[in-house]
Amino acid sequence: MSTNEVPESERVIFHVDMDSFYASCELRDKPEFRNRPFIVGADPKNGRGRGVVISCNYAARKLGIHSALPISKAWELCPDAVYVRPNFRLYEEVSKRIMLILKKFTPKVEVVSIDEAYLDMTHSIREPASESTNETSFRIWNSEAIANRATRIKEEILISEKITCSIGVSNSKIVAKIATDTNKPDGLIIVMPEKVKDFLSPLQVGKIPGVGRVTQQILQTEFGITTIGDLSKSDTQKLLERFGRFAFWLKRVAEGRDDSQVEEGWQPRSISAETTFEEDESDFSKVVAAMRGVALDVYERLNEEGYEFSNIAVKIRFEGFETHSRQKALASPSRSLEILIKDSEKLLSEFKNSGKKVRLVGVRVSGLRKVSSEQASLLEWSGSL
Repeated sequence: MSTNEVPESERVIFHVDMDSFYASCELRDKPEFRNRPFIVGADPKNGRGRGVVISCNYAARKLGIHSALPISKAWELCPDAVYVRPNFRLYEEVSKRIMLILKKFTPKVEVVSIDEAYLDMTHSIREPASESTNETSFRIWNSEAIANRATRIKEEILISEKITCSIGVSNSKIVAKIATDTNKPDGLIIVMPEKVKDFLSPLQVGKIPGVGRVTQQILQTEFGITTIGDLSKSDTQKLLERFGRFAFWLKRVAEGRDDSQVEEGWQPRSISAETTFEEDESDFSKVVAAMRGVALDVYERLNEEGYEFSNIAVKIRFEGFETHSRQKALASPSRSLEILIKDSEKLLSEFKNSGKKVRLVGVRVSGLRKVSSEQASLLEWSGSL
């Protein structure tokens, strides 16, 4: 077997996840708040604020605060926390530098979000299996070498950006990610190939990415499944009747099987923005005006990053947190502000006569594709903007 032909079961996959990334970025320059509950999100306004928590440190999490929690509830739980508004430009800059650090260790880096990446280290951590002269014989899974490499990654990120990260290592992406999530913050856990099933078996099924509270409840109440081990032994046919093809994926994960590759490079799946009104808004013309401002924010980020879009979606949240969304696929990719605003207004108009007050409005574009500088110049010259 050549050095490039490694069995799937022998791959070495790192999952690297920044700890409380947005909050950690802010705390780099605010070390005096590091041990206090620290929350990134909307202005709490002494408990009357609107919007949600975007990120918080672990001191805040111990008090029951988490992302997406209404900011008023966060204030109720901890009025003495430090509250700051988000600085997304800062987070993007820090993320870019971190991803460059990761690429020093292997060219095979898949960036899956602003603070998370997979690294295929299979051909970056190799030792001769023996002292023979057979150059194609390698021992891939050397736990000491893997731990040393992971520790170096953690140290470089900490020294460079003053941010801790957690790393999970296994022979597949899904198990590496699950490993990371079981040992945060500042964790490192290595799951050897022969130990994958033993590692997964006692974990709650909710530890599987993509298995939310609803799915977890169905598995428990209808099938008596509470752990991943239970899931691995369950009747596939019965799961198929309830979940369809999703059942096959669930079973594969429960058995520790995942052959998905680390895909080099990354483009964001979508770019979005939203705004929450100070008071629930009954004047729909003001809702539309706010939506235009949000669309402009999205457009500026698109332009800055050099993307065009193929899909537009709007989100509207009424009083009482009743939330709806509508979307549209374009006939061809665009980077036109006019199209973005016009189609967003058309999607939003469906809710004009709802008779309900509006709490929040948002715009999202997806189906993103990089535009070359030549294409961008031509599109702007032709008046598409």
